[in-house]
Amino acid sequence: MLDDSNFDSTIYGSKDIWMVEFYAPWCGHCKALEPEWNEAATALKGQIKMAKYDADSNKGKGSAMGVNGFPTIKYWDYGLPKSDRDAKPYDGARNA
Repeated sequence: MLDDSNFDSTIYGSKDIWMVEFYAPWCGHCKALEPEWNEAATALKGQIKMAKYDADSNKGKGSAMGVNGFPTIKYWDYGLPKSDRDAKPYDGARNA
């Protein structure tokens, strides 16, 4: 779980590939994605780091990256530097 206090140090301080789900706890589509997200995180362990960011409770990063619907998935490729503007939208399948 990421929030405004640890997002930058976790994502931007890492060379790893990251996928982050921007979600809201009340969102039905987010709830439906939950088991798929968890299964993908298990299957991709050691290859891609995956995290979740409650964009309803934390407004900073969601706003900075133009998140205007839930769930929104963004990813960062391998290497440094990483920043808000380096986030790429993930528009692929929503199943593991």
